[in-house]
Amino acid sequence: MADPIRDLIEMGKKHFEGKNYTRAQSIFLKILKSGRHYPDILNMMGVIQHRDGKFNDAISFFKEALKINPDYTEANLNLAVLLNDLGRYKESKALFTHIKKKSSAKLDPVLKGKVTNLHAALGDIYKAVGMFNEAIIEYQKALKISPTYADIRTKLGICLRDNNQKELSQRTLESTSKDSPKYLQAQIEMGINQFMAGQKTKAVTSWKNVLKKNPNNLVVQMFVQMSGKS
Repeated sequence: MADPIRDLIEMGKKHFEGKNYTRAQSIFLKILKSGRHYPDILNMMGVIQHRDGKFNDAISFFKEALKINPDYTEANLNLAVLLNDLGRYKESKALFTHIKKKSSAKLDPVLKGKVTNLHAALGDIYKAVGMFNEAIIEYQKALKISPTYADIRTKLGICLRDNNQKELSQRTLESTSKDSPKYLQAQIEMGINQFMAGQKTKAVTSWKNVLKKNPNNLVVQMFVQMSGKS
């Protein structure tokens, strides 16, 4: 005999995956009212509440999912990301540390991206308050998981520069620019390093290479004009 709740679950998941969150939420609420509190449904409800800015409700859904299945990696990560967004950094970091200790399996690409971005977000926070060594460590952790993320590699290069590790900063930015030539910010920052080192000709060359690909970049235009070598 067919189970109407299972049909609702499949329908709700399809709406969720199709980003029709209003319809998905309506279906998930019916499932929950039936007494079926499945962790994946609770997790998706948490994601919807987070998206809608209902942060306390989102936390409640994630925690309920984890009460049923404490090893639910995605719910753990979603809760850690939300706590980080709310500025509850100590809780977020503690939870994330717990996740890493409990999880021995290889992360799937979606979860891998979330872990990477959480480390990068912590790095951004440390950098913003001048804790450069701590920021560098977080960016390096992110890149250990996802070594090809050009934006995080560039953030690491900038942070190394701010931490007075200029040679390592330049090597990081040069390798990023070489590996990801379409990511122009690495080339821009590379030029800034060269300019600060008194290498104006090299800096202008780096910036003009950017302008070849993006001639309307006003900031880089200003850098070239400022150098006096336009």
